[in-house]
Amino acid sequence: MRCLLPLLMIYSCINAYGQTINGILTDGRTGQRISGAWVTSAKAGTISGLQGEFAIKANSPIDTIRVKMQGYKPYMQPVDASANKNILIRLEEAVIELDVVHVTAKRDRVKDSLNNRAMFAKEFNTSAPKLKDILVVSHSPGPLPVFGVTVAPSQLIRAITYKHSKEYKFKKVLVRDENNRYIDSRFSERLVTEISGLKDDSLLSFMDRYRPTIDQIKKMTDYDIRIYIKNNIPKFRSDTLLKTK
Repeated sequence: MRCLLPLLMIYSCINAYGQTINGILTDGRTGQRISGAWVTSAKAGTISGLQGEFAIKANSPIDTIRVKMQGYKPYMQPVDASANKNILIRLEEAVIELDVVHVTAKRDRVKDSLNNRAMFAKEFNTSAPKLKDILVVSHSPGPLPVFGVTVAPSQLIRAITYKHSKEYKFKKVLVRDENNRYIDSRFSERLVTEISGLKDDSLLSFMDRYRPTIDQIKKMTDYDIRIYIKNNIPKFRSDTLLKTK
């Protein structure tokens, strides 16, 4: 343990070294700024902000910037970090060519989810290092090997800071969006309108107030959802009537 602290300090100093590249992401056709994109360099990752802005650390004079965003082609460009600290990246929309086009009013949620997970497979699969990654068993050479345990400083630091990392936050965004699409596919405007007869602001207000959580809706059958809506309609109408008095 006496040697561990200096190792962690040395690693932190090395990891902190590097130039920062600032940039803005825009739609290559419309010029509109793009938020929520996953931007990476060789050893760092971040998410573009509300105005498409990002700042990312480069770990060498020539680094490669990569960008992933659903609906756009993956972007990759070598950047001279010492000369280009402010860059503008224009993303091209992804065009899907189909031999036969079938028009339908209902999207295939499962297919959309699988496509999204395939595109962001690395981000979905990210996780904190496990104990076996932090503690490495080694043995000294010789006729009688002596086994010991050493600590991998980089993995230990990553384990401690993982929930504060950009990759963890971006994974949470991806999972949250996937869960919201799942809820929307089952607790839909069409279904609520069919059962309740609500429209416009009343419909949106009801759906916002009684929207089930992902844990709730995963436990519900389609029949359960219908009963859930029917049971909450009288409460909603009663509360609305009280507010108008």
